[in-house]
This record gives sequence, structure tokens and C-alpha cells, in this order.
Amino acid sequence: MTEKKETDRRGLSREEIKFIAILTMTGNHIAIAMLPPGLLQAVLVNVGYFTAVVMCYFLAEGFRYTSSKRRYGQRLLLGGVISQLPFWLAFRFMAFNMMVTLFLCFLLLVVRTDERFAGKRLVLGILIVLASGLCDWPVMAPVFTLLFWNAGENREEKKKACGYVVILYAFFMFISGVFYGPVRALIYAGISAVGPAAACLTILFLYNRRETRRGARAGKAQKQFFYWYYPVHLLIIGLVKMAVTI
Repeated sequence: MTEKKETDRRGLSREEIKFIAILTMTGNHIAIAMLPPGLLQAVLVNVGYFTAVVMCYFLAEGFRYTSSKRRYGQRLLLGGVISQLPFWLAFRFMAFNMMVTLFLCFLLLVVRTDERFAGKRLVLGILIVLASGLCDWPVMAPVFTLLFWNAGENREEKKKACGYVVILYAFFMFISGVFYGPVRALIYAGISAVGPAAACLTILFLYNRRETRRGARAGKAQKQFFYWYYPVHLLIIGLVKMAVTI
């Protein structure tokens, strides 16, 4: 019996990777909203950073292949509006949720690709990135999305984009922790980058778009599930948190 070629290996479809992402996201959100500081919380929070990088990558890919960019943007905006109250209930801090961040990432790609914005791209792009400062995953999500978009389908460019994502994320975490000293900040940055690094490795070596096309018939139901899971699980976390603190 002959061995299968490397290209024949099944790999993971987009939907399967998204299911992994919502599991890590759920753990991250439960840890941030409800768990006391400690090892378990730290593990769940840092592993959960896998999700945002995956979301940025699939947003760039979805923008490239969607049949209607207008409807794509509308779904993201609607998801952001629906998710805002559950987001506040779960985390109790004033910021816009990740779906709003992804909508800003979408706008950044519109500015990047639409010729009507030629000559204004730099200014508008900077404004969009600055606006993300009011949201979950500020600055990083728009920058990562743009890196993945610019990489396109070229494997070598994807590797470079993934390298930049991990390095930039580690740098951001180092800067945010440098107040506690450079050594602790460096350790914190390295640990925090585990999730994004795992996401990039999954994208580069496990993601198989052929499997995604094979499963396209189930796409509508799965797409609805992924859009609704975010606000629903945040609402559940928020309600449980309220019940526990009463």
C-alpha cells in the first residue's frame, strides 16, 4: 500500500477550526469574568488568545471570497449591536465588543481595496485603527487583519504575516507589562503569545481549504451558529455572574 501524498492529508476545515476557537474563547471569557486570579485563570485566558487571531484571519479570507461585501459588513455590524449588552453584563467594563472590532477590521479592508478611497487610505486607515482603541482587542485586531489580507494566498507571505502577528502581539504584551519590570514583562509576553502562536501554526499547517469546500453545504446553519454563539454565551456568563453576586 502506498502512502498518501502530503497534499492528500485531511487537515481541518474552517468550521472545525472555528469550533476550536469558540471553545478557547469561552474558556477565556469565563476566566476573565468569573474566576479568581490563579493558574487556571491564567491558562484559560492565555489559551483563549488563539481565537482573536483566527477570527482576524477568517475575516480577511471571508472578505476576499464573499459574494456580497455589503451583506458581510451588515452581519458584522448587527452582531456587534446585538452583542453589546451581553458584553457589558459579562465583563462590566466600558468598551465595545469584539464583533464591533471585526466590523472596524472590515471597514479597514474596504478602505484598503476600494478605489474610491485612493489617496485617503492612510488617513482613514489610521482613524479606523485609532477607533478600535474603544473596543475589545484594540489596534491589534485591525493590524493583524491587514497583515493577513496583504499576505493573500501565498504561503511564504502567510508565514511572514504569522511571524509578524506573534512578534507584534508579544511586543504589545511586553509594553503592557513593563511597569512590573522588564524580566516579568518578558515572561508575561512569552506566555501570552502562546495562543496567537498556536493560531498561526494551525492556519499554516492544519487548515485545509479543500475540506472547507467539501463541507460548504452545511455552511448556512454553521454560519448562523457562529454568529449567534458570541452574544448568547456572553449573555449566559453575564446572567450567571449576576446570579452569583446577588
